[in-house]
Amino acid sequence: MSEISIPENDKSDLPRPILKIKSRDGDINIVAKNHGEVSIKPINLKFIMATLWWEKAPELETFFNVLELTIKRALKEVYPHHKLYMEYSYTANDLLESASEIVVEIEKLQADDLEVEIEGDSIILTGKDDRGFLKKITSFRRKVKEEIHKEI
Repeated sequence: MSEISIPENDKSDLPRPILKIKSRDGDINIVAKNHGEVSIKPINLKFIMATLWWEKAPELETFFNVLELTIKRALKEVYPHHKLYMEYSYTANDLLESASEIVVEIEKLQADDLEVEIEGDSIILTGKDDRGFLKKITSFRRKVKEEIHKEI
C-alpha cells in the first residue's frame, strides 16, 4: 500500500492538536484533543502542595515539573511524539518567598515539529497575602518575571 504525502504548504490547513487548561476548586485539568480523541489529566494542587510542604521540597520548581510532565503525558495520548518544546513564563507579585500571586502563561507548545494550539493559556496561583501595607505598595519593585524554554 502506498502512503499519501501532503505537500508542505497544505499541512497548515490540517487541524492541529489542542491543549486546554482549566482550573476549578484547587484542581487544574490539562485537556488534550486531537481528531476526536481526548485526554484529561488532573493536577490536584492541594495534595501536591501538602506533599511538598511535608517533604520540604522546592514548591515552584516541583510544580513546574509536574505541569510539564502532565502536559506531555496528555498530549502523548492523543498525538504520539518524541520531543515537546515548551515556552512559558511566570510572574510573581513580589519576591518568590513573599509572593501571594503567581501567574503562569504558556506561550508556545510544539510536539516534534507540529505547533499545538493552546486554549486557556494562563494559570493563576493565589495564596494568603500576609504582607504588610508598606510591602504591598512597594512590591512592584520586587516583582519577579522569568521566561522558561524547555524541551522534554
